[in-house]
Amino acid sequence: MRVAVPEELKQARRVISEQERLLSEAQARVRQALEEQGLLAAIEAERARLIEEAEREAMSIRAGADEYARQVLEELEQRLIRLTTSVQNGLKELR
Repeated sequence: MRVAVPEELKQARRVISEQERLLSEAQARVRQALEEQGLLAAIEAERARLIEEAEREAMSIRAGADEYARQVLEELEQRLIRLTTSVQNGLKELR
C-alpha cells in the first residue's frame, strides 16, 4: 500500500504537469491565432485601400483619355469644316 501511494502521487504530478504543458501550449496557439487574425485584418484593410486607390487612379486615367479623345475629335471636326468649306468653294468656282 505504501508503495502504491507514492507511485500514484508521481503519476498525478505527471498528469498535472502534462495538463499545465498542454494548457500553456493551447494559450500560445490562441495568442498566435489572435496575432494572425490581427495580421489578416491589417492585410485585408491594406488590400481594400489598394483596390480603392487603383479604382480612383483608373477613373482618373479614363477621364484623361476621354478629355484627350474629345480634344482630338474637336480638332478633327475643325479640319473637316475647313476641308468641307474648301471643297464647297472649289465646286462654286467650277459651276
